[in-house]
Order: sequence, then C-alpha cells, then structure tokens
Amino acid sequence: MSIVTPILPVDVEAAPSPRGFVGGTRLMTPSGWRKIESLQAGDILSCCKEEPIVIRSIRAIVLSRIGVKVVYVNGKARGQGRGAEALYLAPEQMIVVAGDRLAAYFGVEEALAPIGALIDGQDLRLVDAPVGEIWYEIEMEEACALVVEGLQVALGDAARDSRPALSVAEARLLALAA
Repeated sequence: MSIVTPILPVDVEAAPSPRGFVGGTRLMTPSGWRKIESLQAGDILSCCKEEPIVIRSIRAIVLSRIGVKVVYVNGKARGQGRGAEALYLAPEQMIVVAGDRLAAYFGVEEALAPIGALIDGQDLRLVDAPVGEIWYEIEMEEACALVVEGLQVALGDAARDSRPALSVAEARLLALAA
C-alpha cells in the first residue's frame, strides 16, 4: 500500500482557505502593473491614498481543500472598459465601495464592504477556487487600499484610514438596492 501526498516547495504553505491573491493577479505599482508572484518584501505598491507603501512580507499559499468557494469578479465589475482577466478574492475580502446608493443609505461617499456580501450572480459570482493555484498573501507596513486588477482592495485594518466598514448585512442591503 502506498500513500500519496502532495509535495510542496519549501516556501509554500498549505491553508484551508484562500488569503490574498491568486497567481497572475496584477497590482498597481508606481511604475505600472506587476503580477503578484513577481513582488517581494521591500517592493513598493501604489496605495489609493496616492502614497506609495512598502511590502513587509509575502507568503505563498496553496489550498489544502478542494471545493473552497471564492468570489469571481468579472471585468465589468471593475469599471468601464476593463479586460476580462480573472480576479478571484476570498468572500471576506474587504473592497472599497462608493456611489449614490451608499450615500443615500449610509451617508458616506466611500466605505469598505466584504465582497462576498455583494455577490449578484453576474458580475460577482461565488465559484470553486481554482485548483492547484498558488495564492499570495501580502503584509504591508500599514493598512491601505491597493488597486488590484482595477478594483480597490483593502489590506490590513484599512477601516482606520477614514473609511467606515460595512457589516455583511449592510453590504448585502447595498447589493440588493442595485
């Protein structure tokens, strides 16, 4: 009898759920777009506050389970004229939301919301995580919102940077009003 186990590179850890960004995802830097797997500690990313921010560390992760659900964000959800590059995020990932409905319901121009609560079945869909892909979790020197494939994605406790954070219920209300 033989036991087959996956063999992981030394610098990749196994995790039951995704954290960060799947390989191939592009992040905005002061010199343009860079794929997540090309970044390393000490590199600089563009923060939505228009201040560059330094990467403290990056961890490579492979999912230890099959059938884990993630949110697929299509190009239309990222703005007019965006390409159809795949963007997958963990359902609890906080993103920056804005618009008239947010102002009408909550009295603020921008807020953070968990992307999983905004699922609409079209532009934002719950799907199985890509099998065998490496995810990259970034730790920054301070909390910020990064531009990831055209979407503002919060890292760290980004609510501290003057944007209120919506609960799952509040974000779902916002999604249903659309």
